[in-house]
Amino acid sequence: TDKRVRQALALSIDRSKLVDGLCRGMAATGNDSPFAPAFPATDKSIPQRTQDIAKAKQLMEAAGLGGGFDMTLTTLRYSDIPGYAQLFQNFAKEVGARLSLNIEDQDKYYGKAVFGQSDWLDSPLGITDYAHRSVPNVFLKSPLVSDGPWNAAHFKNSAYDGLVAGYLKALDLDAQRKAASDIQKLLLEETPVIFSYFPDLLVPVRKNVSGLPPIAAGLLLDRVSIS
Repeated sequence: TDKRVRQALALSIDRSKLVDGLCRGMAATGNDSPFAPAFPATDKSIPQRTQDIAKAKQLMEAAGLGGGFDMTLTTLRYSDIPGYAQLFQNFAKEVGARLSLNIEDQDKYYGKAVFGQSDWLDSPLGITDYAHRSVPNVFLKSPLVSDGPWNAAHFKNSAYDGLVAGYLKALDLDAQRKAASDIQKLLLEETPVIFSYFPDLLVPVRKNVSGLPPIAAGLLLDRVSIS
């Protein structure tokens, strides 16, 4: 509930190790908002948050947690997430957060996917993956607006809600970029969710296969041909 603690956890992370090590270079660095570098509206002039253990410890002291705290990190057994959880556990230890890991099967983690019946939505600290979307609208709304159905952070911020409404109403890219910039700054300050990295989604094909569009949303085979 104290944004200084959330900021400290975000500052504990060495994102280059996540991108270069965990993802073997096949990812983009996240800056704690849904605006990935790939989205045209993303304000790339916003300074990238990087690891700063000294500042993180100062924030923990200011929050009255200089001695650290104990918490369970609950997440699911899927793809790169267990590895990320272990790395995050080690990063957090550097700033005094002693995390125990609870890695569950997907069915148990998501439960009924409603508040009160889902470890995903009810745990005090968790890691969740979001599938690719061609625009960030779903990520801006569902996990972050005050009444969002994926709001596992229980984040309620009327200023954020208003900015998102403005972004969704923007009629051109310049207006979107202005709204996106304000959203990115607010989320860096509040840090309800840590977006550490955006993994590449790869589609391997043989040289004799053509017509397969390189998109992350699935395999579209209607125009595929084999020579």
